[in-house]
Amino acid sequence: MSNRGHKAKSSERVHVISRDKHWAVKKEGLSRASKIHQTKEAAVNGAQKLRRRGHDVIIHKRDGSIERWEKAKR
Repeated sequence: MSNRGHKAKSSERVHVISRDKHWAVKKEGLSRASKIHQTKEAAVNGAQKLRRRGHDVIIHKRDGSIERWEKAKR
């Protein structure tokens, strides 16, 4: 059975979001961030580890809008 065209469930999405002067990696549906990073680059790198484990990664701009959506590596 192929996973092509499979839309990730919300629990399989991870967001990189701005948090005060830092950047957070937060799994969708949870109230707390998994990890807080000093820079956006560090947060994206941290989120990429989860992408390799099957999570979509949604990277936001500082204003909250979506910059890009990277599909999970399945």
